Amino acid sequence: MNCFLMSLKPQFAYEILIGSKKCEVRTFISPIGRGGDIVLVYYSSPVKAVKGGFFIAGDSIVVRPSELMDVLNNRCSDMPRDNLEYVMTRYLRSRRKILILEVINPTILPNAVTMEELRKLNIKPPRSYMKINNRACQEIIAKALNRKTQ
Repeated sequence: MNCFLMSLKPQFAYEILIGSKKCEVRTFISPIGRGGDIVLVYYSSPVKAVKGGFFIAGDSIVVRPSELMDVLNNRCSDMPRDNLEYVMTRYLRSRRKILILEVINPTILPNAVTMEELRKLNIKPPRSYMKINNRACQEIIAKALNRKTQ
């Protein structure tokens, strides 16, 4: 199992964590979703914190932009309209491959972990997503639960 930190616009992060958004679309950087990877949700500006929680990465698929809408219609037909419009304007003209990631078991955590706290763990929030080590992942979740790590 791997752990990733993913930056999301606050509105889209919220939609994931309340369960109304079942897929996340990203420009492909590296594989996610093998073996139940954990994805920590980092709210981008203006919040700038791991505010909401995390989800388990389910099935993922990498597609060309020309395949994106067909795959979204088949796998993510219930994507919120505002997010679908964002995906269409941002990714349909891309020249890079696109990652479509299934969101499973979104979990809301009670406390935020700020950008400053992440930097103390030597983590600079990414523009999109990045793999982080499991110890840092456990520390972030423990901080969000207001618990100490061992």
